[in-house]
Amino acid sequence: MGREVELGPYLRFKEKYLKDILTGRKRVTVRYGVVKPRFSLVYIVCCNAIYAEAFITKVYFTKLGRLGDDVVAAEGLESMADLINELRDIYGNVDEDDLVSVIYFTVVRRYDKPVPLSHIRTPNRS
Repeated sequence: MGREVELGPYLRFKEKYLKDILTGRKRVTVRYGVVKPRFSLVYIVCCNAIYAEAFITKVYFTKLGRLGDDVVAAEGLESMADLINELRDIYGNVDEDDLVSVIYFTVVRRYDKPVPLSHIRTPNRS
């Protein structure tokens, strides 16, 4: 089973990845299915707060089993097995024949204090 989604202005991550993202150790995120970013500048979001801004520098689509060790390392993981386990934890059953999106990004601005998402949402207008 595949999926196709558009990525809005927020690139969301689990808390355990935040330090690696902010220090530049994690420069890639692998997402299940075809994920098409609508913006090149995105907010790095974790726990409903914005921690940084990043440019998406490259996106490509491939089968999970075709990813190389370079992508796994840029993801901040030790092995392909770790990557597959992470994807299964988030998306459920995935296998090596499933299509994934490889999104490269570079953090260009770190915030001194996280900004809650609720502070930047615009109010509904009547």
